Amino acid sequence: MAGRGSAWSRRLSRRAVIRAAGAGVAASALWTWSCGGKKAGETPQPGGTGTPSGKPVKLGYLTSLSGAATPYTEPERTAVLLAVEEINNKGGILGGRVELVVRDDKGVADEGQRQARDLIENQNVFLLFGVINSAVALAVSQYAREAQVPFVDTIAQSAALTEEKGHKYVFRTATTHTGIASRSVAKLAAEQKDWKRWYMIGPDYEYGHRLVEDFWSYLKKKRTDVQRIGEQWPKFGAGEFSAQINAILGAKPDAVYSSLWGGDQVAFVKQAKGFNYFQQVHHSGWAQVDLDVAAAIGADYPKGVLTGTNWAYYIVKNPQTDAFITAYRGRTNGLPTSGAGLGYTAVYLIKAALEKAGALDREKFITGMEDLKYDSIYGAINIRKCDHQAYGPVFVGFSDQVPGEQFSGIPKPTVLTPSSFPDMALPCSEIDQLRKKA
Repeated sequence: MAGRGSAWSRRLSRRAVIRAAGAGVAASALWTWSCGGKKAGETPQPGGTGTPSGKPVKLGYLTSLSGAATPYTEPERTAVLLAVEEINNKGGILGGRVELVVRDDKGVADEGQRQARDLIENQNVFLLFGVINSAVALAVSQYAREAQVPFVDTIAQSAALTEEKGHKYVFRTATTHTGIASRSVAKLAAEQKDWKRWYMIGPDYEYGHRLVEDFWSYLKKKRTDVQRIGEQWPKFGAGEFSAQINAILGAKPDAVYSSLWGGDQVAFVKQAKGFNYFQQVHHSGWAQVDLDVAAAIGADYPKGVLTGTNWAYYIVKNPQTDAFITAYRGRTNGLPTSGAGLGYTAVYLIKAALEKAGALDREKFITGMEDLKYDSIYGAINIRKCDHQAYGPVFVGFSDQVPGEQFSGIPKPTVLTPSSFPDMALPCSEIDQLRKKA
């Protein structure tokens, strides 16, 4: 049980359960931070020797701060605030202090677009960033295009955002999307010769369907002998999966591909164990053992789940990761999750692009983001000009307990890169054709 894990595991587990039950920040809440993670009206922490004094850089951070997404978004928000504090203590961006305006999109597309509009038109932020829900991300992207304001997606994974529905003003700093993620997992799934009869399960919205379809499309390309024998599409945030688990087991598949995530993923694993599900089928899916969810399950996480991630602190060893772990632990007394890594990296990529641009100018920022190369906690990443998608290493493999910890992960991953796995990214010519057809 999760209660046997580390203090960090126990704390994340309680928090995930509370948030998934609906106890979150007020939907209308607005926070502004300029340094040290302080709310408006509180005394900020003192700056470092390079205290910024130039024109402030006001950023609008938008994400789902309540509900099933919080195992990812709470750590992400913490890491975003940490990055802002670090940057301000070292002189800010272009000599200006970073100011952060935070909004809760509640995981609803219309609400996300409404909040995005208010951030631009009333709060006068320079750009928008954040978002975990793919439907919200597509809605915010549509508004950003109309308003001609940059939108930097940090977590939301629908490939449509930077493929067929991509445009000049949208970027994704996460090094995966549903296509990259699913093709990476499908590459290993195709090598499992006995996995022929497949069942699909995922949340009934953009991300859930797109992740499954991207996986199945690539698996069929690699294996002509596989069959899709059934599928289940519960509502996102359902939290109860007994009926779906019974239906899957009744169909007797060889393998299951899941696009469940966050609080739903935690609930599914805990409930499935009661049915001896993992002894009867081979389970797989993207981000199935990210620390954001694995810590809430603890040592009871099943062994042998085929999955992948774009970052984990125990996989990537470089100076950037070491520094991030130290800083994050200093703030939270815990370990950084995947969501934390995504938010932290996004802020530093925004900083790098603005410094490359040399001015607080939106058009120059866009140019600065294109073909931006950056040594990050993931390793070396590049934001490709043709699709505004960040590319870097992807880690896939089978779940097992992380040595020295009370939670599972991918301790022995296969590392895939755009050069070692050319199918990871669609060619720019294909991206162009998709956008012309959209």
